[in-house]
Amino acid sequence: MTRNRTTVFLASAAGLLGLTHLALSALMYPTWSVDALWFVGTGVAIVIGAASNLVAYGARGGGDRYVSVAINVIMAGFFIAAWTVLPGPQVIVGGVLFAGLAWCAWKNKIQSA
Repeated sequence: MTRNRTTVFLASAAGLLGLTHLALSALMYPTWSVDALWFVGTGVAIVIGAASNLVAYGARGGGDRYVSVAINVIMAGFFIAAWTVLPGPQVIVGGVLFAGLAWCAWKNKIQSA
């Protein structure tokens, strides 16, 4: 699988993870609360992080790819931090997805330079 296909695959999987997170919000928190707001916000952040990779995938300039690398590293870092308080398989999946996206974005940046 090429790096471009890998990027699209990983970004799509991360987007589905974020959409699942959003869909589960109502089940996890039937009433609006601070915890519900954080849960929804996390789902939105995952979706935006995944979407940024699809935007950067089609970008011609190098600046977009630097931003994509930064977003992916930050998201992977948040998943690593989340592991300390919520050690679950979804956290591992998110961390692996965004670490893989960071690697692909970095390699694509080097390749386009």
